[in-house]
Amino acid sequence: MDEERNPVDAILAAELAWRLEQTQIGKFHTKGGHGFAAEEANILRDRMGGKHVDAVGVNNTRHGPDRIVDGVSIQTKYFQSARLTISDAFDSSTRSYRYERQLLEVPRDQYAECVELMRERIAGGQVPGFTDPNAADQIIKQGDVTYKQARNIARAGNIDSLLFDTESQAVTIAYTFALGFAIHFARAKWSGAPTETALRSAFASGVKTGGVTLIAGIVSAQLLRTKGAALGAVAARDGMKAVGATTAGRKIIERVALGSLRKSVYGAAAINHAAKLMRTSIITTSVVAVVTTGPDFYSAAIARNISWRQFSKNGVVTFFALGAGTTGWVAGAATGATIGSAVPVIGTAAGAIVGGLVASLAGGFVGTLGAKAVMDRLVEDDAKRMTELLREATALLAEDYLLSEAETNELVGIVVAKANARWLRSMWQAGRSAGSSADACRAFAYSAFDDDCFQITLKRDRVLLPARDHIQPLIEQIAAEIARDENRPFELPVF
Repeated sequence: MDEERNPVDAILAAELAWRLEQTQIGKFHTKGGHGFAAEEANILRDRMGGKHVDAVGVNNTRHGPDRIVDGVSIQTKYFQSARLTISDAFDSSTRSYRYERQLLEVPRDQYAECVELMRERIAGGQVPGFTDPNAADQIIKQGDVTYKQARNIARAGNIDSLLFDTESQAVTIAYTFALGFAIHFARAKWSGAPTETALRSAFASGVKTGGVTLIAGIVSAQLLRTKGAALGAVAARDGMKAVGATTAGRKIIERVALGSLRKSVYGAAAINHAAKLMRTSIITTSVVAVVTTGPDFYSAAIARNISWRQFSKNGVVTFFALGAGTTGWVAGAATGATIGSAVPVIGTAAGAIVGGLVASLAGGFVGTLGAKAVMDRLVEDDAKRMTELLREATALLAEDYLLSEAETNELVGIVVAKANARWLRSMWQAGRSAGSSADACRAFAYSAFDDDCFQITLKRDRVLLPARDHIQPLIEQIAAEIARDENRPFELPVF
């Protein structure tokens, strides 16, 4: 059946795409991808440990740190051996340490050997500012993952990468859970629900939203590690270059990049980021659409309590709603960031967040209404068909049980309370089992409320017929009136 959509679904795809593009996951498939994976894994562990992390390495500043953790600059090196890991931290010509005043983060399993190799380098005078070899452990930092784990995280379809993606979605899940909880609670209260009922319903909605976020986030991240995603980025970049060839197009791309990055970038940097964001948005939108329509697929293919026509219709409406939500997020974030950057009180980041959220929810709502309006003209909902057959069954019950107007209203109240979307699915399934028979659907509904009608009739006052001596005079009187009417001359009506 066509049920009410969760408005938070409209923002899931955009939120997932944005958060994924804040990482270096798009580089995991490259030759040195395990190094980027190591950086992201160690960043994640630091943040989960409550530390403040500034991932400055994405700027690719020469000899600059990969990240700054609680004010400490860190350079990450992950190679297949400890000797290669340490060697890459030194200039090949001067043989001096290239990352002065930065800790060198190495694979967890190479730490002890790396410390020994750094002692040798210090003893050889190759580390500016250090003369004591025993101070090597003040330069070397043990990473949170091993070299093998970093390689696995960079690839799709293994336990390490799946665990990493699961942990990575923690922040997104917390955000979407809170958003879904708040919106559902407000709607329940506006509908007149008691606070406890609204809280329980909102919690269930938040858990469901979090579950969708987790699954969709993991699947999207796994797909982004593939070569297909890399080819998609190339195609998206070509498209963005064509758009950026005009002055208006270039401004739009720069505003999109501003909304996503929360800072101004121009030229090739803006085009590259906008292209990757578009590529990732297409992936997340498709994945979220598949995940959210999963229950409908189960209902059509396994439970068989909705039709494939209904499944297709729901899928089309969902996809357009998500697409509209993602488009709204991009436009809203770009507009909000532009306004925020011009108003110091608001700020670029806050403007992008608020603009993206509001526009995404609005876009999803409008997209749902538009797609449903079109699809309603093409495909009739299962619920609408079942509701009409239910009305016919209710009318037949009222006739068979000789229900009064008040009794019919009572029956209607019982039907409305019981015939929710799940019940209508059961009714449709009963008809499908009989070869999609309308008679079978009506019979199911008739049988479902037959006992309710019987219980209603039990409330009637007991009616006793009067004694014969009371009836006889009335019968004689009626007979006399009939006889007089028969003897009365026939008169033509006057017009």
